[in-house]
Amino acid sequence: MRRHIYELMGLLLVLASVVFFLYSARFLGERDYVSGILQIFVGFALIRAGLELTKLSLLTEERRS
Repeated sequence: MRRHIYELMGLLLVLASVVFFLYSARFLGERDYVSGILQIFVGFALIRAGLELTKLSLLTEERRS
């Protein structure tokens, strides 16, 4: 059960990072460079967190086997 929760949360975080990248493109298009760069950093942090949760789900699966 934990494995599925970790996978779902990881997937949601990666999808949320796509939203942050879309907003960063919009901010950069409006020449608001500070906001655009900050949004890019948040997007990368969300991708990293999502991948870590996905790794955790794989480790949880291996431990049970």
